[in-house]
Amino acid sequence: MNEQAFLALCKNGQFKEALALALDGREKAKYSPSRFAIDKKTGKPVFYRGNKRVEQDAEGEWELAKNNW
Repeated sequence: MNEQAFLALCKNGQFKEALALALDGREKAKYSPSRFAIDKKTGKPVFYRGNKRVEQDAEGEWELAKNNW
């Protein structure tokens, strides 16, 4: 995922487009995110599937986050 393009879309208020950029064609994956938030401390996106935090693994597949905090 291109994080700079993602954050630029968020600044412009295009949140659905930003989430689509993060999904990158993997909308049907088991743990693909349904929402996101921007971490206030780091300024990086944090993705969620329902109320579970998800992240991409080394191959780019979505999985449950190992470190929740």
